[in-house]
Amino acid sequence: MDQFRPPVKDMIFALREVVGKKDLQLNSGFEDFDREYLETIYDGAAEIASEIIAPTNKDGDRVGVSIKDGQVTVPNGYAEALDAYIEGGWPTLSCNPEYGGQGMPASISMPVNEMVMAANFSWAHLVLLTNSAIRAVDAHAKQELKDLYLEKLISGKFTGTMNLTEPQAGSDLSVLNTIAEPNGEHYKITGQKIFITWGEHDLSENIVHLVLARLPDAPDGVKGISLFLVPKIRLNQDGTLGEKNTLKAVSVEHKLGIHGCATCVMSFEEAEGFLVGEPNQGLACMFTMMNDARIGVACESVAIAERAYQQAVNYAKDRIQGKTQSSDSRVTIINHPDVRRMLLSMKSLIEIMRVLVYENTFECDLAESKSEHIKRADLLTPITKAWCSELCQDITSIALQVHGGMGYVEETGAAQHFRDARITTIYEGTTGIQANDLIGRKFIGDNGSGMKDLLNQIEEEIEVADIDRKIKDALNQAIEQARDVSSFILENFKKDPNLSGASGHNFLMMMGYLLGGWIATRNITAAKNALKDSDDSEFYNAKIVSSSFYIEQFLPLVSSFGSSVMHGSESMMSMPDEQF
Repeated sequence: MDQFRPPVKDMIFALREVVGKKDLQLNSGFEDFDREYLETIYDGAAEIASEIIAPTNKDGDRVGVSIKDGQVTVPNGYAEALDAYIEGGWPTLSCNPEYGGQGMPASISMPVNEMVMAANFSWAHLVLLTNSAIRAVDAHAKQELKDLYLEKLISGKFTGTMNLTEPQAGSDLSVLNTIAEPNGEHYKITGQKIFITWGEHDLSENIVHLVLARLPDAPDGVKGISLFLVPKIRLNQDGTLGEKNTLKAVSVEHKLGIHGCATCVMSFEEAEGFLVGEPNQGLACMFTMMNDARIGVACESVAIAERAYQQAVNYAKDRIQGKTQSSDSRVTIINHPDVRRMLLSMKSLIEIMRVLVYENTFECDLAESKSEHIKRADLLTPITKAWCSELCQDITSIALQVHGGMGYVEETGAAQHFRDARITTIYEGTTGIQANDLIGRKFIGDNGSGMKDLLNQIEEEIEVADIDRKIKDALNQAIEQARDVSSFILENFKKDPNLSGASGHNFLMMMGYLLGGWIATRNITAAKNALKDSDDSEFYNAKIVSSSFYIEQFLPLVSSFGSSVMHGSESMMSMPDEQF
């Protein structure tokens, strides 16, 4: 029942027909990747995802990971899946060619990441966090570190981690207290980190930890944080493996979901580490990795939602239950209008989410060579991460609902997707953190300039889009709502110091649903254009139907979320603590 089929056709449509059709395509790296070439890449990725990685998912969830004497035991099949992934060259797709990478735009590799995440979400963390670590090392490390570590990380011989969180320092990194003592050409790192994904395992030759720590003379707060590369096993000068470093996994967390992923408590005891970037600039360096990971979490959300959706569809087509108004015989539940509502809700949202993730990644690709795209990429990232992860909660819950009582038992596997999805709104910055980032730094901090440009672009594209006047009117009304809300915030945030914190979540959700409407129009236009030259009318007509459904059912939420923002913070903040 839970057979995963990577939606290659949907991915190529989103990437080539919607995102890649913009004039921005030039100099983006897309020009060398025609449809046939992309199909070759993605068909290969689909094969390894569905036939090699996906079969490890169920046992990974059922058996999980364990630890004894600092050694983590992983589920059966994980090592073989990683070997096959490495042998196929998949870790190298978007990495620096100077160190063995293929140099593709991140936009091209994102569908591959989505397939891997959907195949086995727990296993995928291993390779995708390594990708984020590679970006941080490549962007900020000294040449000697790059020469020692990048090729091995890119090849898959080494894996990477992100070490931020401490028991007393979660979202508030200003109280981080891991210490880095200078010791000749390196540093001695001492402290404890928690929630470290794949902090320990035996699936690779070495693990490269990127660790936030303080120098002895560092200023207080986040301005006194530096970033260090701390290997599990030290390297000799010739790059060969040397002695084990003085760090270890103390325990693994027993979690609601992602049971097949080792989430470790890590102890560093004067471990040998090397400075990445400049002293006291660690948070800026880490954000290179973190922003990459945040878009990655949005992609995870699409992946889990897609996996849950496919299972729900298969169940709905097989499960016979009840009759309909138009039939006297018992029917499969996909014939019931309410079940169709649930399935089409999932389908339409997933298709919108996928384009948004690819669009955000595309803007990041462009930002590497064209600075004017940095602002747009930064603006989209918190919306993409938070909105997609919040929708993933809804979609996996709906998928469980389609199964009825069978969804509530572990036998069907529907519950796993629901459990696994829950982490996406929490790690790499909670939805609240993303909301504060959007409304505080990206909107108010910019005096609304970037948001104004985005709304203007959406309005211009809608006016020339090949869509019905009724849809245009609905979208233009949503845009005006967003402008009114934006003006309200800019006019009142100084008068009401709690406004941004109280309204950030609803402002972000409003923008997510508005961007969804924009994407829906682009999907409709792209599908209509494709119909002129394609004989695959069923596929493209389905895109038109699902996007129109989104406009009808979900675009109205722009108004409700926007209205809630304009009520301000008074009622929220007036409740006495004792009454909670």
